[in-house]
Amino acid sequence: MRGLRIILDKSAVFGLSNEGIDSLDRYFFQVVPQILVDEIIADLTKESIRVTKRIAAHTYRVSGNQGLAFDHRKRLVASLQGLEAPMDGRFMASREKVVRTASGSLATLIETPLEDELLARWERQEFTDAERVWAQQFRTIAERRLTTEPYLARIESAGLSFSIPKSVEELTNSVNQILIDIRMVTKLFEILEEDFQVTSGLLRQAGERWRAEGPSSFEEFAPFAFFCLKSNFIWHLSLTNPQLFAPDKNDRKDLEYSYYLPGTQIFASRDAKQLRLMDILKAANQSVVNVDDLKRDLKNISDDWSRMSTSEKIEMNTRRGSAPPDVNNSLVYQLWRKHDGELKPSMHQPVLNTKWIDRSLPANNQVPFTMKEFVKKKYREVLEGTPLSTDEMEALNLFGGNSDPISILVFNSRISRERVVKWYPNLSINDVDDEIMNQVYLDPSEYKNIVSTGQHND
Repeated sequence: MRGLRIILDKSAVFGLSNEGIDSLDRYFFQVVPQILVDEIIADLTKESIRVTKRIAAHTYRVSGNQGLAFDHRKRLVASLQGLEAPMDGRFMASREKVVRTASGSLATLIETPLEDELLARWERQEFTDAERVWAQQFRTIAERRLTTEPYLARIESAGLSFSIPKSVEELTNSVNQILIDIRMVTKLFEILEEDFQVTSGLLRQAGERWRAEGPSSFEEFAPFAFFCLKSNFIWHLSLTNPQLFAPDKNDRKDLEYSYYLPGTQIFASRDAKQLRLMDILKAANQSVVNVDDLKRDLKNISDDWSRMSTSEKIEMNTRRGSAPPDVNNSLVYQLWRKHDGELKPSMHQPVLNTKWIDRSLPANNQVPFTMKEFVKKKYREVLEGTPLSTDEMEALNLFGGNSDPISILVFNSRISRERVVKWYPNLSINDVDDEIMNQVYLDPSEYKNIVSTGQHND
């Protein structure tokens, strides 16, 4: 999962070319929310040769350096149960498994065979009958207009007041004041049941937890659930002033994108209303950008990249890794400076072939190995690891703060060899064994005992 984490909405995916996506893939990891996948497949409702070709083109734009995000509904339920995931822009995969390796390390294994097969099939313009049925159902549900009346009624029944906002600032302040009022708590539970389809049984359990833990703010009680509620209040109440935020048929879909904001660093869209509302919701460590600005900058970077010789590309990649060119007026560079700013040079071939030893072993057991062999060993350890039990997984939630017990991450996804070669100019098609890309990330604790012998594997 190399690069800055970014979410593109459908307007952004439509706005970028395949060449722009190739450039994006070098510097960004695209977090793909389920709503984006649904919006792409929804075009099947107007199926024709032209439309299926368009779906295939859009599929290419979400099948590169990417991962499908964990469903917001499941995350909301976990939040109400007290199982809170970090809301610091960290990517949460739709499917992941935590295992304990033979050496005792905890590792996360992310594999995406279902998503990989689906995207590959869509790129071939092959769709199932079930997908055609879902496309119609989704469009029918997703294009229903949002209404403010249920929200205004609950505010009034709680004994609170709401005035139609004349500005974004007034809207934000009003929503914040409403949500911190203890009189709104029971109304928030009602909205969770009605708008998020949380079952009455789960809400009853959450209510019992609320009472057991004593009165607190809802934000402290269930941070992600609160964030989703805040998104809903802002979106619905913004529609009370059509001159400020005009209602349209995309409101319900645009709103769903906001639930994934805590799992990314950057959100990009072409829609002005979407950008304004996301700007309200973003944290200080997040950015919201207009995709047209991003598109222009990616094109400039891509044009410069294409003019380089292979040796120049290799030198750039070796020196800067997934960091963009050092150009102060470049939006991509500015985003990198804000959200990362640390050069992580590529582990190019000479480093991979350097000989190392493990100094934690007895001297007679310190057999030299290459970095490539070391990473492969760690990879095998993860694949052979023992999955954590439910109780062990729940116990991990007790680790709060900055402590993270996971020291290895393995991310496997199917990516075409041609695409991988575009990212790594030092590779040729023959250097890529197959189309399953194994990305292994190791915490420094995993290699603190290995030292270079100064020799190379020639």
